[in-house]
Amino acid sequence: MDPLTLLAAARLSYEALKSGIAVGRELQGMAADLGSLFESVAGITRAAADPKGSLLAGKSAQQVAMEAFAAKAEADQMMADLKNHFIGEFGLAAWDQVLAATTQIKKQQKVDALEAEKNMEEFLHSVMVWGSVFITVLLVIATIVLIAIGLVHR
Repeated sequence: MDPLTLLAAARLSYEALKSGIAVGRELQGMAADLGSLFESVAGITRAAADPKGSLLAGKSAQQVAMEAFAAKAEADQMMADLKNHFIGEFGLAAWDQVLAATTQIKKQQKVDALEAEKNMEEFLHSVMVWGSVFITVLLVIATIVLIAIGLVHR
């Protein structure tokens, strides 16, 4: 996704969080918005690190680079504001704990995705092997039947 689309999603999540905080909602109750903001900011960071994907959209290199930089700067500011509020309410140790948990969960998700991909490859391989065996058996039976029919009619 391009940085501007990701930034729009980040803004929505950020504004929802700010509104929730303003009316006294607990951050735990806004987990979906927090998760969405984290994901959007991570996407913006990836897009800013390698912005060439937007060149296919017919934008100039300068425009792509400026959009990526501006989106990253705004996303960083949103995250800094959120971090300051979170630390003010729960403390620095809690913020570090959230970041550590986020990192651990992402690592586990990658491991799970790789394992699921490996399992799917093994399953498809098994299907191909057993499918080949089944077709071979059918061809042998068909050949035997055709030979038997040919011998009977002579």
